[in-house]
Amino acid sequence: MKTRHWRTAICAAALAALTAGADAGDSATDIADPRELTPLGERLVFAAYQPSLSQALFAVSGRSGALELLSPLRPGFRGAFPNTLVRLRDTVYFTMNDGESGPELWATEGTPATTRLVADIRPGAAGSNPAGLTVFDGQLYFSASGSGTGPRLWSSRGTKDSTAAVANAAALANPRQFTVVGARLFFTATDAAHGDELWVIERGGAAPRLVSDIRRGPEDAAIAQLTVVGDALYFVAHDGVHGAELWKTDGSADGTALVKDIRPGPDGSRPSYLAAHGDGLLFAADDGQLGGELWRSNGRETALVLDVRPGAANSGAAYLTNVGAWTYFTATNGRDGLELWKTDGSAAGTALVRDLLPGPDGALPNHLTRIGDRLYFAAVDGARQQQPWRSDGTAAGTQRIGNASDPVGLPYPSRFTAFGDGIAFAARDAAGTERLWRMDAAGAISRLGAASP
Repeated sequence: MKTRHWRTAICAAALAALTAGADAGDSATDIADPRELTPLGERLVFAAYQPSLSQALFAVSGRSGALELLSPLRPGFRGAFPNTLVRLRDTVYFTMNDGESGPELWATEGTPATTRLVADIRPGAAGSNPAGLTVFDGQLYFSASGSGTGPRLWSSRGTKDSTAAVANAAALANPRQFTVVGARLFFTATDAAHGDELWVIERGGAAPRLVSDIRRGPEDAAIAQLTVVGDALYFVAHDGVHGAELWKTDGSADGTALVKDIRPGPDGSRPSYLAAHGDGLLFAADDGQLGGELWRSNGRETALVLDVRPGAANSGAAYLTNVGAWTYFTATNGRDGLELWKTDGSAAGTALVRDLLPGPDGALPNHLTRIGDRLYFAAVDGARQQQPWRSDGTAAGTQRIGNASDPVGLPYPSRFTAFGDGIAFAARDAAGTERLWRMDAAGAISRLGAASP
């Protein structure tokens, strides 16, 4: 099968229809619901919805604001549903359905002419459904279903000839949770003898090997939340004895161990929202006495950071996000509602950043994202509507983005992404449709991706 490029004429016709609608003042022709924002030089590549195209792949120029359709039209204008965008060098790889090959592996350098099918792994309309695309050792690793198989481990260097099932991995089903730690690629997968466990590939193309059979025999270890701290991997697992608890590995069987049995017994402390902090880890856990609270570990010593909400009640510690010396999270102390907090890993260094919405309901911060030395997030303002904010860790430096006096603002923001000298993000417009926005280095906000400038 030859590599397929889609026809420029189709792209031109689609954009002509889109632009004609915009010229007539029909905002319904603009893109909506932007997802998987992926910077590529001065362009932003992303998936979005457009009524005449359904779900498609677009690129927008950070300089001119010009919008280009990258994906082919499907017969009957059914969506191509691009997803799992990942950048490798000067190319963005993704999964997409062109209506002929089903969901397969595609690539683009950010223009219509460079958008191409990489490989038709599973010929036919069903497609191979590549998932979990991850860059490791100069290539892509991912899960895909070949002819006659379920999801297996594949790799590609971006060409048809280099796209193949990984050798000696045919017995591993449903590979997922790909996580790169230095010269190793960790992932979970299932085989008949061990159930769903942790596997690793060493740089240089070595065959996958089992790290450790954490839950002995064919039962699953329920491994989740793989988190990188230096050259170590922390994760949550259930060994059949201790319940869901915190584990750590260096990639060897001898170096894989339970970090601490925080809540003895079969229930486990169920660690969540793991985040690297310095040379250690911060996370939320429930020891069975204090409720869900903030904990820390360096792999040797594990301890409670602070009982944010004193007593047995749950503080709701969540969304841990590291920015330099601070890790931000959301929590309630029982008085202020769910608000933005920060910690340096010590009890004395854990504090409320700012009470954004005084009262028991709280501002409900979410979508916490690190960009540079700032934290960007969504939170409820005085009008009880989600708006974009950013913080430098101080109360004075925690401010709403945009015109605070605007009664509409930029509701329900998400997908904050570094782009050029500023950020790109999704938020609703005055009509309630989710659009693509940009804030430049000076703080000025503008729409991106309108059908016509």
